[in-house]
Parts: sequence; C-alpha cells; structure tokens
Amino acid sequence: MKWWIQVSDHERKVELCKTMKELYKEKILTDIGGNLSFRSLEEPEKFFWITPSGKKKDLVEPEDLIKMTLEGEELNNDNDLSPSVEWPIHLRIYQEDEDFQFIVHSHAPLATAYSILANPPKIPPLTAELGFLVPEIVMVPYKQSGSEELGEAVAELLWDSQTLILENHGVVAVSEESFQNAAIKTRALEEYFQIYLNTKKFGGQIRPFPGFD
Repeated sequence: MKWWIQVSDHERKVELCKTMKELYKEKILTDIGGNLSFRSLEEPEKFFWITPSGKKKDLVEPEDLIKMTLEGEELNNDNDLSPSVEWPIHLRIYQEDEDFQFIVHSHAPLATAYSILANPPKIPPLTAELGFLVPEIVMVPYKQSGSEELGEAVAELLWDSQTLILENHGVVAVSEESFQNAAIKTRALEEYFQIYLNTKKFGGQIRPFPGFD
C-alpha cells in the first residue's frame, strides 16, 4: 500500500496550494501562467482536481479547485471558476497510468526560453544530482495550448521522461509521490539551465558528468 492512500483529498488540496504559492514566489509560476492538479483519492480511477483559470496563482485556495472526471467532464463547480485551459494535458496524463498522482505545469523562465529556440543546444548531464533528476532533456513538439493533441503528445513522451519541455510553451513535471517531488523536478530543470549558462560564461568545452551518456 502506498503512503498517499492514507491522506485525504483535502490534504492534497492544501499541499497543492502551498506548492503553488512557493513556485509563484520563485517566479516559476506567473500570475496567469501554470497550473497544478492531483488524482482524487476518493475514486482515483474516476476523478482529478485542478486549479482554476484566470485566478492569480498566489491567491488560489483549496475551495477554488475544480473536480473533473477522467472523461473530461467538470463537476461540483459552485465557485464560478473555470478549470485551467490546460486540463486536457492533465486528463491525458492521468489516463495514461494510474500511478501518476501529481502534475505541475509551469512557465519556468529558463526552460521556457530554451523551448523557444529553433535549434536548441544539446546539454549533457552536468552534476550527479541533475543527472539523476533530469537524465535527459525531452522536448514535446508544438501543439496548440489547451488542445487534446497537446495532451496526446505529452502522454506519448512520459515514458522517456517525467519532466518534459513543451515547445514554445513551458514545462510539465509528473510525480507518483507528491507535489513537492514534482516541484523539485521543475526546479532542477531550471538549475540545469542556470548552471549551463553560467558555465558558458567561462568559455571552453563542457565536461559532462561521468557515468551518463
């Protein structure tokens, strides 16, 4: 039995809002950019909860979250808020594997900048920690934001990496463990790019971390 079976949807809502506020403070989430969700514990094969669209990220509270079915139907929405426009990504991830429990989608600035490059440089693993958290950079080909096609493209690449960069868009990090774990993956990707940029300032050839191809 996995540890998350012993907590409630409300506790997950609280954890989501805490993580969202942290990532907003770190500027990984912006006022309107980014969304989080989790698989419901009540009937995990049927429901998930997602953040609303159009509400400032540091103001989202547990009661603002919107419940949806794994068929894409919105439920129990009495707060006049709409689910994030990116709900098809979250839906498709939960449909892909029942172990996926937590999703952080962000517009992390360095990763987003990298996603915009027409011919992005191939960056090797740079440290042991980053090699473990981000063993490779996987890019999802561009699809329209909020589309089912984008959800499908993300699901197809989840088995290559659970931290994906979306072309001209942002980052999706998936976890089986917790929101903090998904946030750690997101932060690690930003650190990856920051170290790379700092290293380039010194000039010379980058030495990849030994043990990673």
